[in-house]
Amino acid sequence: MGSTYTDNGGIEKIGLGEQAGAWGTTTNNNFDIIDRLINGVGSISLSGTTHTLTTSDGSLSDGMFKVLVLGGSPSGTNTITIEPNNADKLYFVKNASGQSVTFTQGSGSDVTILNGFGAIIFADGAGSGAAVTDLTALFTTSQAIDDVVIGGTTPAAITGTTITATTSILPDASGGADIGSTSAEFGDIYVADDKKIKFGSDQDVSIEYDEDDTDSLLISGGDVTLADDKKLFFGTGKDVSFEYDEDGTDTVLLNRSSGAELITIADDKKIIFGTDKNVSLEYDEDGTDSLLISGGDVTIADDKKLNFGTDKDVSIEYDEDGNNTMLVTGDVVFADGSTDVDIASHDGTNGLKLGGTLVTRTAAQINSARDGTVTSVSGGTGLSGTVTSSGSISLNTGIGDVGTYAFLARSGSTTINAGQTYTNSSSGADNNSAGLLYAGFLSEGDNNFDDDTALDATGSSVTTGLTGVWRAMGEANHTSRRAATLFLRIS
Repeated sequence: MGSTYTDNGGIEKIGLGEQAGAWGTTTNNNFDIIDRLINGVGSISLSGTTHTLTTSDGSLSDGMFKVLVLGGSPSGTNTITIEPNNADKLYFVKNASGQSVTFTQGSGSDVTILNGFGAIIFADGAGSGAAVTDLTALFTTSQAIDDVVIGGTTPAAITGTTITATTSILPDASGGADIGSTSAEFGDIYVADDKKIKFGSDQDVSIEYDEDDTDSLLISGGDVTLADDKKLFFGTGKDVSFEYDEDGTDTVLLNRSSGAELITIADDKKIIFGTDKNVSLEYDEDGTDSLLISGGDVTIADDKKLNFGTDKDVSIEYDEDGNNTMLVTGDVVFADGSTDVDIASHDGTNGLKLGGTLVTRTAAQINSARDGTVTSVSGGTGLSGTVTSSGSISLNTGIGDVGTYAFLARSGSTTINAGQTYTNSSSGADNNSAGLLYAGFLSEGDNNFDDDTALDATGSSVTTGLTGVWRAMGEANHTSRRAATLFLRIS
């Protein structure tokens, strides 16, 4: 009966009565195979992209090593085929080939080992459908590993699905490790309510969702700086943005993609200016119901306008580059009621001007001209009535009234001097008790008008209206006739 061989190691089983005198040689070879199967470390040099790992019956072969150290210079990922496909195999593999290697035995699962990594694998020897399994991958999920330093002095990468830390995940030194990289970024990061992301060796600045207080994202402990020309956006569609426009206007720029309103400030809330909050701007809804500037002056630069109206119909401007005065453009209407317009200085040089001409009258003079009864007018007479905001001034027209004219004569042969005043009373004129009479010219029937005093003067019995003071507007020298001329009553 001939020799046979073990299925997995290819150890020769000497047949009964076989190899007389040569039994020792076979036995020694079998011991070498067993030694390789149990403790053997084989260096396998790879090349190209394929390699066959064979276990040969009765002779030493690479497939018998327990530990495989892969080297060589493969041109890419190398596929290592375990043969025969009906042999059960257990390998400890260290891949130092410079490329990834894939172990296969049949159409079942394969195992890939990255360069620089190792694994414990087994092949199930199931023939054409044989599969290779990575036992190492099963260890970390089947049981806990306690007090293990991974990598030693040369840290190694850890690949896993979920890492659960009961206390902390720490770097080897302060600032000594990163989370993610420029080419391998993390996805979402979840931080619980009221927990902080802290920055700085002394944790100077933190970011926190402050759920138990402000219910907002809270940045504490330091300033927040945005680089030049970078925007802080608001809205899902980035509708509004803040930007320090360094490469443009060199100012803080507030912009909105559409719509009119940019910033809305609630009722009775202030925009505060100054390190000590000296000045504030507020819509004072619960007080004056107006825009309120408090705590300091408001200054408008030279030649800049304060405009009123949607179309800027009216403006106020200090016209420094023009006439160096306050310039109001547009109509000005003062509301009814107790509204005062007070011109502090009105000294005959400065004060109220109309059309560039100074009004020289004092307030008392102007008031006397607009209110009360006019009793005399400089340079003339004849005005009467009360001057009010709704009153009128009228001329007297009744016979003998102040301001009217009359053709008068003097009783007796007496001269009348132009410009002198006359009265029928005892005082008040240049010529008192002048015996003034109404006079006129009479026709004698011959179509001639003669100065016939006997006919034109009706006598002292007709004196109605001849009270007061009269001024002679003409002159008449008496002869044998009565002097008569035109008179104006002045008081």
